[in-house]
Formats: sequence, C-alpha cells, structure tokens
Amino acid sequence: MTSLVSKIEDIIHKLQDGAESVIDLPDKHNEEHRYNAAFVGLEPPHFQLVFPPKSWESDSLLMGVNCQLTVKHKHNTVNLIAELDSVASDRRLNFIGREPIKPEELREYFRVAINTSIEIGYTAGASEVKLRSWKMIGTTVDLSGSGVLGLFAEKPASNSRLYIQIGIPQSEDMLSWIGHVVRTYRMRRNRYQVALHFDDITPKKRDQIIACCLQEQRRQLRERVQTE
Repeated sequence: MTSLVSKIEDIIHKLQDGAESVIDLPDKHNEEHRYNAAFVGLEPPHFQLVFPPKSWESDSLLMGVNCQLTVKHKHNTVNLIAELDSVASDRRLNFIGREPIKPEELREYFRVAINTSIEIGYTAGASEVKLRSWKMIGTTVDLSGSGVLGLFAEKPASNSRLYIQIGIPQSEDMLSWIGHVVRTYRMRRNRYQVALHFDDITPKKRDQIIACCLQEQRRQLRERVQTE
C-alpha cells in the first residue's frame, strides 16, 4: 500500500498545471458524463480540475466516487483512478489520486483518434413484439481492435446485440459486426458519446481495424514531426 501511495503521489507531482484532461464523472442517476478540464496540482495526491463554465451542477455530483481520468503529459497520456472529493468553486472540483491504471488494464488494444462514419442499430426479430428496430448515424472519436467511441445526436435505444458499421478512412470499404454498449456519456448540447465493445468480429476484420489504426497513428506522428 505504501509503494502504491508513493507512486500516485510521484505521478501527480510530475503533472503540469494547465495540462489537458478528460474525466468521466458519474451522476446520481447512474449516468457517466465525460468532461474536458485543466489539471491544477495541489499537495499530492490531492489536485483540482478546472472546467469550462456551467459544465456541471453541484447537486448532481456524487462525492466519494472513483472516476477515470486521463491527463496529457508531454507527448503521452497518464491514466489514473481519482476520487471526487469536494466542490472547490463553480468551476473547480477537488480530487484525490488513488492509483494509476496500467496500459494493459486500460484497453485490450491500443486506441487511436480517428474520425470516420459510424452506424449502429438494432434489428428486431419477427417474434420480438416488445422491441423495435432502430439505427443511428454518427462519427467515431477513436477506434481500436476491441472497440470504438462514437459521437451521436441521441442515446442508444438499447444496449446489446447491436450491429456496428464503420467506414474505413481513405477507402470505400465498410466493416460491420455485432457489439454492445459499454457506457454512454451525455455531453453538452444534447450529444452523446457512446463506447462500444466488439462481440462478434472475425480475426480478418479485427486485423483490418488494427491496420487502419496503425496507418492513422503513423500519419499523425508524421504530422507532429513536421510541425515541431
């Protein structure tokens, strides 16, 4: 326990004030909301996050709950579990760092920011009188060999046995398979980020996705080198 506490304190001490951060905060209705914020260090393992105006309402927050936090650090990201401790002001929340998240625990496959078309939906069978067919079209936020995060105008009407169809960037190919909703983030302006996991996907299709992620990662690295 002592080494874990020492490690989280060292990590928080090294993070820079103003670093871009993303945190998932659950509310009292059991819905998770994803927010952008800026990191502000206090006495480790304590720190604050500064949010844009009117991002959240203090009455809806759950104190003492553990949250997943991502903080940009140089050219990498640091992933932590942090406890929401208290409200500091109308834009600041106090947190306590609890433990780092190991990369292998965070995701089964590495994830790359990719913006391409995505369609999800459910096709009801003839005997499913209580369920209806539906579909939504949106844009991917990031993609991996095991799942995708998409941005949609609505919340999914159901969470399991969904078909997922994604357009491969710089190609006319479309890939489709079956998956389920892991969690939904309600954002501002009535938009939703939906995290989906792939359930029924062939090795060939998974390889195509991973190849797409590697290609996009190389492209982003080239652009970063050219601008530095």
